This record gives sequence, structure tokens and C-alpha cells, in this order.
Amino acid sequence: MFKKLNKMKIGARLKKSFRQIILIFGILSALVVVIMLYTINNYGTILDNYAYPQGDIAMAMNESAEVRAASRGIVGYDSDSLIESMKEQHEQAVKSFEEYLEKIRPTMITKEGTACMDAIDKAWAEYKEVDAKVIEVGATTDTAKSLQAQRMMTDEAAPKYQALDDALQKLMALNISLGNAKRAQLRTVMIAALTIIIIVIAVSTIYSNSLSVAISKSIEKPLNELKDRFITFAEGDIDSPLPTVESEDEIKELVSGVSAMSDRIRVIIKDSGRMLNEMSEGNFAIDTECEEVYTGAFTDLLTGIRKMNEEIDTTVRGVDDASGQVLTGSTNLAEAAQSLAEGATDQAASVEEMQATINELTSGIKTTAEELGTAYDEAYKYAEIAEGSRGDMEVLVQAMSRINETSEKIGAIITQIEDIASQTNLLSLNASIEAARAGEAGKGFAVVADQIRNLAEQSAKSAVDSKALIEAAIHEVGDGNMYAEKASTSLREVVDGIQAIADSAKKIKEISIEQADSMEQVEATAERIAEVVQNNSAAAQETSATSEELTAQATTLSGMVSVFKLRQ
Repeated sequence: MFKKLNKMKIGARLKKSFRQIILIFGILSALVVVIMLYTINNYGTILDNYAYPQGDIAMAMNESAEVRAASRGIVGYDSDSLIESMKEQHEQAVKSFEEYLEKIRPTMITKEGTACMDAIDKAWAEYKEVDAKVIEVGATTDTAKSLQAQRMMTDEAAPKYQALDDALQKLMALNISLGNAKRAQLRTVMIAALTIIIIVIAVSTIYSNSLSVAISKSIEKPLNELKDRFITFAEGDIDSPLPTVESEDEIKELVSGVSAMSDRIRVIIKDSGRMLNEMSEGNFAIDTECEEVYTGAFTDLLTGIRKMNEEIDTTVRGVDDASGQVLTGSTNLAEAAQSLAEGATDQAASVEEMQATINELTSGIKTTAEELGTAYDEAYKYAEIAEGSRGDMEVLVQAMSRINETSEKIGAIITQIEDIASQTNLLSLNASIEAARAGEAGKGFAVVADQIRNLAEQSAKSAVDSKALIEAAIHEVGDGNMYAEKASTSLREVVDGIQAIADSAKKIKEISIEQADSMEQVEATAERIAEVVQNNSAAAQETSATSEELTAQATTLSGMVSVFKLRQ
């Protein structure tokens, strides 16, 4: 079977394998579904015909006991109301019992179950008949009839009830037995089904694994061999054979295509190697012997070799032509070098004269710079002196301002003295008035008051005179302060002017120094020009010698080019 798969394409092989595996697992899934449906159906049958009826049978047994209990209540009670209540319970119990029997009847699908139901029906009919007679006799408050009914229940009804209960117990036991047997049967079927499923899964797994191993091996093995061959091919081995593939699929087609490619590359490498070897030996009049194999991207290789051949051929021809031109040019170069040496000698004399002139200019510029430096130093010194005077003037202005402030404070104090003198004069006047009122006793006090008033008037007069003098002094100080500020402003302008003159002198000095430096650079440049002229003279002589050597080299180069075989 696996050999047949090897004759298929990889896609068809994989599709067929997957279809087989899918079919196997489809059959397995269908088998599982059938078993599950069978199990569900049988479990439903067990529940409907055995499990649920067991509950109904138990309820029927309970209702039969309720019927008997109600009958006892009817016979035993001596109250009409209680007897009627028990009759209602009795009727309800009888109705419920018969409903449970009708509910159980359809589930008895076996012969044994039907026989049990017949026995129950017979026992129930017999008990029901005797029970009706007991109720008919005992449903009264008459004690004698109640005792008669009780004896009937013991002698006649009890055996009938026992027969009914035995029939119900037998039905319950039969139902339990049949249910257990059905469950055991279903369990056996489930075990067998699970065993079959496990066997099918194991066989399917083994088959699927074998199939996958065979398919993967049929693909992996030739691909690994082909990979190893590609590695050696990439390392330059183009002669070793490709791996043999037994399958009839894409891998065999791939190997065939690679084999054809390898043969083509082998021919191309040998042909291009032959052409390159010929060119390395100087033969450029060659071309390919198998142009038909250079297809696709290989045409670029052939085009490149041909272009390289043409370029080298053209280059060699150009070298040959250039060697002739070098020979001619070297002769002309020798003549030009001789003329250059003669001109260089004349240029050297002119440069020496220019150097002497530049030396004189440099000396004059340096002298000017020194004089400007002296002028700058003097101007800077006087500017510092003027700056000091301006500072003293500012100190004087500040002192006069402080004197003015002090005079104003003194004026304020004198004003206060005037106020005190005025108040003292007023007090002395009041004291004189009080002394006059006192008569003889106040005469001494009046004399003192007069003296105080005279003293206050003199103080007020002195204060007025002092105030006038101080105000005049303040006015003079203010004028002096104003003139001092004007003098300070003028002195500041003088200092700024001197400073500006000093700065201008400094800038002129710096410019002169820069000019002197520039002239020194010009002088250095002239010296370098002189050196260049001398070097040109020496170079001209060397060029003359070199031209003679070029002539010899051009002759040798022409001989070397003649070795190559060029294209026609």
C-alpha cells in the first residue's frame, strides 16, 4: 500500500492519507454516537419502566394503608362529624390508590408484571368489597355495630388487605429485580462497546502513525539527501551525482530539474574558465564555444566576460598608443623644463628686491605702533587723574548735601525754641496776672514772672535771628551744591572724552601691530616664493632627467604590449 502512495504526487498522497484517517475517525465517531444513543435509550427505558414505577408502587402501598386507616377511623370514632371526615379521607385514599394503579399499569411490559397487576386488581376488588361492608356496618355511633364492624375487619378484611399488600410487595420486588437485570445488561453492553472503541482507537492510532511515518520518511529522506548535496554544491562540488529518488512525485521532478541545472552550470563553468585562462595568457581573440547554454541570468555572465575582454583589449591598445605619446611628450617635456629653469633664475632676482622693500615698510609700521602706544599710555594716565578729581567732587557734593540736611534740622530745632519761648512768655503773663490778684503776697512771684518774660522775649529774638542766619546759610549751601554738581558733570564729560581718545589711540596701535604682522607674513610669503622659485628651478632640472627616463620606459612598454594577441 505504501509503495502505491510513493507513485502519487505529494499533495495527492497527503490528501489520500488524511481522507483515510478522517474516515477511520468518522467510523469511530459514528460508533461512539450509536453506543451513546443506545445507552441513552436504554437508560430512559430503565427509568420509565423500572425506576419511576418503583416510586408509584410505593405510593400505592402508602395509599392502601391510608384506606385501611380511614376504615378503622370510621369504625372506631363515636362522633358523626369525625365519621364523616374519615369517610372523605377514605374516598380520597381509594381514588389516589386507583390512580396510582392506572399509572403503574402501562409500565408493566413483561409477562410477570402483567400477572402481578392482575393479582393486585383481584386482591383490591376483594378487599374493597369487604371494606365497603365494614363501613356500612361500622359508620355509626352505635357501639354494638361498631364492635361488629371491628370483628369483620379482623376476621374478613385483614386477610384481604394482607393479600393486597403481598401482591404490591411482589410487584415491587419484581420491578426491582427486572430493573437490576436490565441495568446489568446495559453495563455489559457498555463494557463491550468501550472495549471495541478502545481496540478501534488503538488500531487507528497504529495505522495512522505508520502511515504518517511512511509519508514523512518518503518526503524527509530524499529532501535531506538533496539538502546535503546542495551544501556540497555550494562548496564547489559540481561533479558528484545527485541522490536517487524512487517516488514519482515533485521531489523526483525537483531532482531532475536540479540535475539539468547542474549539467548546465558545469558546462558554463568549464567554458568560462577556458576563456579566462586564454585571457590570462594574453590571448584576447577568443569567444565561447557553447553560446546556447548561456540562457536567462547566465547571459549576464557571458556578457560580462565579453565586456571584460573588450575592455582589456581596448585598454592594452590604449596603453600601446599612450606609450608612443609618452615618448613624444617626454622629449617636449625636456625642452620645456630647460626653459622653466632659465625663467626661475630671473624670478629669484625679482623676489629678492621685493623682500628688501617689504622689510623697510615693516620697520616703519612698527615705529608708528610704538609712538601710538606711548600716546595711549599718557592719555590713560590723565584720564585716571581726572577720574580721581571727579570722585573728589562727588564727595564734596555729598558733604554739602549732608550740611544742607543738618541746617534744615537746626532750623526745625530753632522753630521749636521759638514755640517754647512763646509759651514761656504766655506762662509768665499768666503768672503776673495771678501775682497781681494775690496782692502783697504775690509781689515776689510777679518779679520772677517779669524776669522769665524778659528771658523768653530775648530767647525768641535770638531764635529769630539764628533762624534768619541758618536760612541764609542753607540758601548759600544749596547754590554751592548746584555749582558743584555742574562741575562734577563737566568733569565727567572731560574724563569720558579723554577715555575715548585713549581708546582710539589703542585701536590705532592695534591696527598698526596687525599691519606689521601682515607685512611680516607678506615677507614670509616672499621668502616662500623665493624658495618655490628655487625649487622650480631644481624641479625643472629633475623634470629634464625624468623625461629621459620616461622615454626609456615608453620604449620598454611598447615591447611589453606587443606580446598580447588583440582582437581584429
